[in-house]
Amino acid sequence: MSDSEIRIDPPDPVGPGAERKLLEVIQHVQSLLIEDADPPALFEQLLAHMLELTESQYGFIGQVLFDDTAQPYLKTYAFTNIAWDAETRAFYEKHAPEGLEFRNLNSLLGVVMVDGKPFIANDPAHHPRRGGLPEGHPALNAFLGIPIYQGDRLIGMAGVANREGGYDQNLIDYL
Repeated sequence: MSDSEIRIDPPDPVGPGAERKLLEVIQHVQSLLIEDADPPALFEQLLAHMLELTESQYGFIGQVLFDDTAQPYLKTYAFTNIAWDAETRAFYEKHAPEGLEFRNLNSLLGVVMVDGKPFIANDPAHHPRRGGLPEGHPALNAFLGIPIYQGDRLIGMAGVANREGGYDQNLIDYL
């Protein structure tokens, strides 16, 4: 670069101190694994960290399993309690311990399970793969789905929602 050129670096999409914060999260999760933490507690901690790192309002982490016809589905291990009334609160409390199953592949979650790639929908209400939300569900303004691999095998998925300003490839690269 010559003296007459001006270089302007784009702003850091994940904010100042992001690398340090990510290293702290990795350290914490590794310590939980070394301590042989209870799996539900481990996944709850991991989800809390993901929400913090991505500045998201809610999310989930789950395992991708396959049914008898080799179709993938998601079984959650941790998800944010977004209960909006007594009925959904009771549903959450009853089903949270064993996890929820999501089998609709024609949905935002399904895109990740079928394609096996990160997926961003910053306007999910108008996305062709939107699956709809239950009545009273909090608004879904932006969604990021992240596949989790063991080697080359898809074993899980994490999803986060409602980061102000949406999600982008820089955030995926950061994670």
